[in-house]
Amino acid sequence: MQRNIQLKTVLPYSPEMVWTALTDSKILGSWFMENNMVPEKGHYFTFHMKPQKGWDGITHCEIIAIEPERYISYTYRGEATGEKALACAGIHSETADKITNGIFTKLDTILSFRLQPTCGGTLLLMEQSGYKGFKLVIISFIMQMGWKKQLKKKLPVALEQLSKKNPVI
Repeated sequence: MQRNIQLKTVLPYSPEMVWTALTDSKILGSWFMENNMVPEKGHYFTFHMKPQKGWDGITHCEIIAIEPERYISYTYRGEATGEKALACAGIHSETADKITNGIFTKLDTILSFRLQPTCGGTLLLMEQSGYKGFKLVIISFIMQMGWKKQLKKKLPVALEQLSKKNPVI
């Protein structure tokens, strides 16, 4: 049993600006998680935030492919319980907590972003691949809800702020 998350969104910003939001450590941290990313193949970095119930707050990554302003792919690894995935998706429910209670997994996935210019903006294609086994397939559905929130709500806010600072990009 295996599943990948695949999402797409059209953003009314240039590929250069979207690329900046995906690869500039500070801007990426403003809409996703704090990090020490440097957009270079082979660079090891971490996403980090305050530890939460079921998670130490660290996601380990290494850039495995990069084409500036077009594509970036990196490993996305960590260990967490099902409660962590629920929290990321904004789900706070006793029933959901009971269902995910005891689900402890090691996440070993690949996260990729592809940018395609469109008339008046950028098509952003996101894929997180490698959810293998029953537990991780369940977690993938929860994480997909979290990714939708990030890409449809938080990333556009970061891009709007970036466009005000750098209207030329």
